[in-house]
Amino acid sequence: MDKPSISETIIQYEKKKDMNDTQFAFESHLSVERVHNLKSGEYEATPEEEKTILEYIKLHS
Repeated sequence: MDKPSISETIIQYEKKKDMNDTQFAFESHLSVERVHNLKSGEYEATPEEEKTILEYIKLHS
């Protein structure tokens, strides 16, 4: 089974924690615009962004 995309990972985490993009961006130290872009699938996360997001989610799950 394929691993979920970073956008799907963010969406599922936000649902689980009842967060909005602003909260997620603030807590993960990304810009809100970047979170929107990643969730829309228009842009791919850089390796650094993906690492930051996954580490944040792992730490706070």
